[in-house]
This record gives sequence, C-alpha cells and structure tokens, in this order.
Amino acid sequence: MKLYRNKLKKILVMFLAVIIVAAMLPMQGEAAAVKLNKTKMTIYVGSSKTLKVKGTSGKVKWSSSKKSVATVNSKGKVTAKKAGKTTITAKVNKKTYQCKVTVKNPYLNSKSLTLSKGKTYQLKITGTSAKSWTSSEESVASVDSKGKVTAKKAGKATITCNGKNGKTYKCQVTVKESNSSGLSEKQVYADMIAMKSKYPEGMKWTNDNYYAWKGGIYSGGYGCAGFAFAISDAAFGSLPARQHTDFSSIRVGDIVRMNNNSHSVIVLEIKENGVVVAEGNYNSSVHWGREVSFSAIRNTGTYVMTRYPQ
Repeated sequence: MKLYRNKLKKILVMFLAVIIVAAMLPMQGEAAAVKLNKTKMTIYVGSSKTLKVKGTSGKVKWSSSKKSVATVNSKGKVTAKKAGKTTITAKVNKKTYQCKVTVKNPYLNSKSLTLSKGKTYQLKITGTSAKSWTSSEESVASVDSKGKVTAKKAGKATITCNGKNGKTYKCQVTVKESNSSGLSEKQVYADMIAMKSKYPEGMKWTNDNYYAWKGGIYSGGYGCAGFAFAISDAAFGSLPARQHTDFSSIRVGDIVRMNNNSHSVIVLEIKENGVVVAEGNYNSSVHWGREVSFSAIRNTGTYVMTRYPQ
C-alpha cells in the first residue's frame, strides 16, 4: 500500500510539473514576440503612418527624437512635418523599441521635359495625391486629369500639379518639332551602353587619348572630350551637333561641358534631380554611372552639345 502511495505521489508531481511548464510557455513566447510592426519607414511631408507594438498589452509611451521632422501621438500615429530623419521610440514595460523614420517631400517624376510634337508623357506625383492638373499653355502642351501630357506645337509650357496637401508641383515642358531622323532616347541609350565592351569601367583614359569627332563644331578632342565624342558618334553617327545653354532641356546622349569649362560628360539617363553620365579622364580612367545633380550643372555648366535634329 505504501509503495502504491509513493508511486501515486510521483505521478502527481510529474503531472503538476508538466502543467507548470505548459503554463509558462505562452508567457515566454509573449515576451520574446514583443516588437514594433516597423523598424524603419519612409513617409512624406503632410502624411501619416501608425506604428504598433505587437506582443504586449502594456501601456506604451511614444516619443520622437526630432519633433520638427515628425511627431508621434499617444496611439503611435506618426505625422511627417518636414524633410529629414528622426527616431520614434516606444517604451513599454521598461523596455524600448525604435523605428528609424525618413521624411521626404512629395515630388513629380520629372521637373523638366523635352517632347517632340505629338508625343506624350505620363507625369506622376509621389507622396501625395493630385487634386488637379493644369497647363500654362494648352496650345503648346495639354495635360489631362491623370497627369498625361500631350505635346501639341513647338514652344514652352508649365504643367502644374495641385496636390491634395495644398502644395503645387511644377514641370517645365519644352516642345520641339517632330524628330524626322526617327531617333529615340531609348535607342541612343542602347547604342551608348553597347560601347562599355570597347571602353570598360576603369580603362585608362587621359589627356593623351584623342578622338576625331563626326559631329562638327570641333574636329575632335582629347581626354574627357574625346571620350564623350566617341560615345556620341556610336549613337548619332554623322549627325551634326549644335550648342545651347538651356540646361533644363538636357537629353539622353547630350554632351555637357561643366566644372567651369574643364570637364565633359555624356548623359546616359535623366533622373529626378540630375543625370547619370559616362566620362573619360575621370581619375585618369573611364567611368560609367556617376550621378551629377542639375544644381551642379547649372552652377558650373558652360554649354550643352546635342545632336538631335531641330
């Protein structure tokens, strides 16, 4: 009988131990799962996103390291104030959880366009919604309710997006007569990029290198100019070049003389705030893919050489 009681006691102890362990597991799992729903995010001025602490029912205290950039309320709602960076901290049960926040200004996908007559371009606003679109010169370039621009005749127009945030965003549009040569920027880009096999990244290229140009204006060039001429010929053949100083009308394949008339680059891509270029004699070598801002071009640019027909 005594042996039976001892055996029963051992079984009860083991059973209780299992119940205790099982009861503790959810608590351990809950503690390990406490976290913010985001550890980094990007929001745009005037908009809001809500952060949440998951895995706990405790009271959360929220704070922002830079309230001038973004504020956060008692429910974790983050509101963007101005462009910059801040850290949102959630404190709960004596522990802190952080989210790195980057605030950006809303923007159009293009601030300046050059279109041939009859061509279209889709403008888009990021960071807010468009309330309406207008054109300063409907006869030159019109724009529909969704931001689609249509080039009508040679001239210039300003397309304005009125955002639902109360701000306006503008794009300068230059319309030129139709390009009778049939050249497209897509094809020009493809022809230039194909030259990377002949002039690879890092290939030595100095002022000792010369290239005889087919574009006119100059018979050829040394160093950075010679490299730009070589890439230009690959895309445009024997089409004549012309110079202008309208830095808002730069196109893919154009050669930009900058750095106060000391360096030439050829444009591969047009971006929101600048251009992507290829260049020779950049640290005495060939370099593909450097980004140059429009502000740098405006501040140090001398002229643009383009070979697109007028």
